[in-house]
Amino acid sequence: MEFNRKEPVRGTGKPARSSAALTVASLGLATDALVYGMAVPVLPKLASEHGTRPLGVGLMFAVYAGALVAATPAAGLWVDRRGNRRPLLAGVAGLVAATVLFAFVRDPTLLIVARALQGAAAGVVWTAGLALVAATHSPQERGKAMGVALSSFAVGTLVGPPLGGLLADWLDPRAPFLLAAAIALADGVARWFLVPPDTVRERRGRLAEIRGRHGLVQVVLLTATGAALIAFLEPVLPLHLFTTENAGPGAVGVVFGVAGVAAAVAPPLAGAALRRVAPGPVAAAGCLLAAVAMLALGGLHGVVPIAAGLAVVTIGASLVLTPTVTVMSEIAEERQPPAYGSVYALYTLAYTGGLTVAPLGAGWSMQSLGFGGATRVAAGVAVAVAALLLWWSRSRSRRRPAGPRAGTETPSGIHEST
Repeated sequence: MEFNRKEPVRGTGKPARSSAALTVASLGLATDALVYGMAVPVLPKLASEHGTRPLGVGLMFAVYAGALVAATPAAGLWVDRRGNRRPLLAGVAGLVAATVLFAFVRDPTLLIVARALQGAAAGVVWTAGLALVAATHSPQERGKAMGVALSSFAVGTLVGPPLGGLLADWLDPRAPFLLAAAIALADGVARWFLVPPDTVRERRGRLAEIRGRHGLVQVVLLTATGAALIAFLEPVLPLHLFTTENAGPGAVGVVFGVAGVAAAVAPPLAGAALRRVAPGPVAAAGCLLAAVAMLALGGLHGVVPIAAGLAVVTIGASLVLTPTVTVMSEIAEERQPPAYGSVYALYTLAYTGGLTVAPLGAGWSMQSLGFGGATRVAAGVAVAVAALLLWWSRSRSRRRPAGPRAGTETPSGIHEST
């Protein structure tokens, strides 16, 4: 997910052009999130019915993020050289192919291939879609436009799991993926007509631009931890619900849908906390809250209590992820011109790193220790990260320079020279 930098497009066609670009990017992100979410309650069931063990299910979820990371740099080069139109059309074609594979194959190896294709398509769509938004909006409009596009991703995340699970229960396990393929095709038609063939190509953000700046390690730690808390339960909680609660994909989808509601409600609460408390302690509180909920999930029974426990984990993850917005802005604006593209490229790598490692760890620990053991492992890691964040915040406050010449300190603990 890397952003082009561009001055405002001049001429009377700019409003229509930027509106079309925002529509394309928002539809692309929403479709990607919808397909991702629809797979959460269905794929573990399909895989386990064909002999896949928990580690294999974890691999099936991790390969999505791994393919996304691998595809993103290549997609960025493609966008730089050819513009956004071809990558956006290729991305939707890959998504359609992945969903058709999900609908008609049952071999675990082919399901992993389909999941990797889905991740690669997502990497292309994220890179080209958000680059298109950046290239067609002025710097003053860009932040708001990015927020709208990313909000559409949240909508897809909220709707996907319950829709996929209920369709699988009411109709057939293929039904969610056939619907997803149809939605992706409609998205492709919209891209064909709305994306201009002459999209301006400009330099993307480079990670080297922010090398050595304060707060980089904090961004990576917070982002990877928040993503990992979300991704840890995706492969193993459905297996637990299938085997111990006799739940079907519909019930599993509703459980994750409740978590999606929590994910939508939590960021404003985290934002209110950040107005009073530094990001480090807020994120540490999120880790501790998620750890307590993980421990509780290991012993809970019943779909409703488990849904409540997952919602609390999601709120904790939001408390970890929301402070990254503050820290990223400070890093990007430490020098002029702001390096927003570079910071968001780092954010993407850290987030997908968490999405890659957590499912593998979840599958391995559940296969070795059972579901309760897996949640205890996750809780222990979350507590360790919370302790690190609190130590980090305290050590920064002790080193805080005194006096106006030394500089002032931002809420995240990053010093700004006066």
